[in-house]
Amino acid sequence: MEQGIDSFTAKAGAFVFLLFLLLHITCHKGLADDNLPVAVLVSQEIKPFIEMVEGLESHLDGPVVRIFMDHGKNPFSHDPLYKGMDMGHYSYMVAVGPWALSLLVDSELVDSELVDSDLKLQSRILYAMVLSPEKIIPPGISICGISLNLFSRDALSKIPRVLPSVKKIGVLFDPGNNEQWFLGAKAMGLFSNMEAIPLHIETQSDINTLYRQGFMDVDALMFIPDSTLASPTIIKYVIKQAIALGIPVIGYNSFFHQSGAALSFVLDYADIGREMARNINSLAKNGECLQSMPPHNIMINERVLELLGLETNHGEVNGNKDEKREHPGGKP
Repeated sequence: MEQGIDSFTAKAGAFVFLLFLLLHITCHKGLADDNLPVAVLVSQEIKPFIEMVEGLESHLDGPVVRIFMDHGKNPFSHDPLYKGMDMGHYSYMVAVGPWALSLLVDSELVDSELVDSDLKLQSRILYAMVLSPEKIIPPGISICGISLNLFSRDALSKIPRVLPSVKKIGVLFDPGNNEQWFLGAKAMGLFSNMEAIPLHIETQSDINTLYRQGFMDVDALMFIPDSTLASPTIIKYVIKQAIALGIPVIGYNSFFHQSGAALSFVLDYADIGREMARNINSLAKNGECLQSMPPHNIMINERVLELLGLETNHGEVNGNKDEKREHPGGKP
């Protein structure tokens, strides 16, 4: 009789252990383990990416494993918590930059994490510091992240509020790179409070042609990220030509500000990292991805505005904490 009881007890104990193990494996597969570190895969060891990672680390309670990519775009890390690229060793994995995101979405890891999941936004894969994530992420897959695309309706609406004279804006781009973006932006009403004029530039001779045409009599010129127009030489040349015609230029990073742009949207990389930390905390608590614009400042070049005889809306400048002004005497 006692042997029967002992046998039943042993079998029951084994059943409970197997049930616990099964539940543990199931939960581990579907949900992030808060006790595991967050892995951050960094495309390149450059200042903007590192600032973003530092901002992320400053707002996460748990450990963060920095993983870098070599010249062959292979991941490596000297962190003792680094256990390779197996997702099972990390609570979340954050891709910083396009190379990192490409590596993750091309891997079998992401296929299993996202495609086989019914709750795609609860995936443990996230991204940041990517300009056009939709060009990298396969159709039908949703990954939580923060792009570098500054030009939302909210951001563009600030231009005429800060510079009231801007009613007609010329958008500079190579049609081979950004024609679809421009048409989509107009269709979505991103320029709802301005008339947007496409100014096509494929070669430097196109800049000279537009200059002779007075840049189509626009009130301001706006650069958008475009590989054809990314050269510092071209940027400085266009700004010089525009100022000669009394036209302010709007740029999208601090280089434009330093080169004479009247208004520049400047990304706050550390704040992008802090925003990513908030996304991770939100996913961990309730499975929700927080949709947000990349944090940025607006820099006003007072010296250039004075040179052009333009005024800003001081109420808007003083009323927005994300606007910084450089007074005359600083470099344009």
